[in-house]
Amino acid sequence: MCGLIAVSGTVDSAFEVFVGLANLQHRGQDGAGIVSVDDKRTGGFHLQKGSGLVENVFSERTFKNLKGTAAVGHSRYATIGRDDPNLLQPFLDYQLGIGLGHNGNIVNFYALKQEQFPELKLQSDSDLILRILGKGLENKELNAENIFASIRQCMDLLVGSYSVVCVTKNGDIFGFRDPHGIRPLVFGTKVNEAGENVRALASETVALDFLGYENLVEVAAGEGIFVGRDGTVERKMLKENSPAPCMFEWVYFARVESELTGITVYDARFRLGVLLAERIREEKIEADIVVPVPETSRISAVALAETLGLPFRELLIKNRYINRTFILDGQESRQEAVRRKLFPIASEFAGKRCLIVDDSIVRGNTAKQIVKLVRQAGAREVILVSSCPQIAHPCYYGIDFPNPEELVANSRSDVQIAEELGADRVVFQSIEGLKIALKQPSLCTGCLTGTYPTSVLAGKGFSDMREKDRELTPVKKKNC
Repeated sequence: MCGLIAVSGTVDSAFEVFVGLANLQHRGQDGAGIVSVDDKRTGGFHLQKGSGLVENVFSERTFKNLKGTAAVGHSRYATIGRDDPNLLQPFLDYQLGIGLGHNGNIVNFYALKQEQFPELKLQSDSDLILRILGKGLENKELNAENIFASIRQCMDLLVGSYSVVCVTKNGDIFGFRDPHGIRPLVFGTKVNEAGENVRALASETVALDFLGYENLVEVAAGEGIFVGRDGTVERKMLKENSPAPCMFEWVYFARVESELTGITVYDARFRLGVLLAERIREEKIEADIVVPVPETSRISAVALAETLGLPFRELLIKNRYINRTFILDGQESRQEAVRRKLFPIASEFAGKRCLIVDDSIVRGNTAKQIVKLVRQAGAREVILVSSCPQIAHPCYYGIDFPNPEELVANSRSDVQIAEELGADRVVFQSIEGLKIALKQPSLCTGCLTGTYPTSVLAGKGFSDMREKDRELTPVKKKNC
């Protein structure tokens, strides 16, 4: 679920990438990197990356070194090798003359690296993509025609999800998206105050909106886009597509200000709340208050409360300095983070029948801890409400739950889930309701239904590798 941005056409390209990454921080907190291209320097590339949040990786001095009129940035959300700084992106091939950032997971990574590069010990599917591109571009000029041909070869080999942005040694940028469009990618243009014609690619519209880009359009599933150093733009459909964007982008991952496939995240989450209210009415559930789990469930909770005519109350207070718990590594670290992240206003819970609204229930760590907190605060009844249907199957496309045994809804009924979490009841969005709210003709709902848009026969490798990562990287306890 990493964050991507590429900018071309301004001497402030690296700084624009930095600001864009700061607006994509929610997509990855493990590390960040920027590579820029300087046509006034032999070798061309400047690269800086490091572990941690974007604002901690880069400083004012950074932008004195990251010179050039084109740059690519990446914020990392790890699904393999979480603590390995060698896996931070962008990856850079000096000889080829391309820097690359990738969001997604290549399901056939382990088989493909053995087939294509048996002599190399590749640890990252993003590095694999760069090397496949390199094979197709060997001894060729880095122009749009050759790059599109090499991307097409990639698409013929890769199975899984991938949105990719790249910068070339010539100062061009380009990007492409898998034939199912599972991960997002948008393109925008602007004329800045200096009169420069600037072009950019990013994971979400919020990053480009903040930077003042206009005419924002999606890179289509199966499409490649090339932006020349002179500002010319070429777009080409490279593989027959059947779009199936990830439903979790609207439900949880994307910023509420973003727009995906013409549907704003805000509107989608509001409709999810309205449809949840209808389900609660159908089941004749009575309650006194509606309480959101901050932050991503707030819009759905507001809609639910308004539809049911119930008071909306912000009673779980978030410590703003604790980051997203879902994307932390390991059950113990997530549980500890939840305990430090949220604090209930006990006097307002006492004696109340509470609808506790969350965007989704994945492993159940957050939900279990919240139920415990609310009960300790004196709630009379705790009903958990999820704006997402039951997540009962693994994700192989870039969200870190490759093991079905970790999922609280796997092989459990709603009654059993409520019992496991300590709630009086649980209410989930229906899959039909999800599709209505997101207004998509087709979605990737593999984690809900077990039916995926690509083959996932090789997906077991991710679960095995994730377990090895956790064995090699014990949870770091912090004094607090």
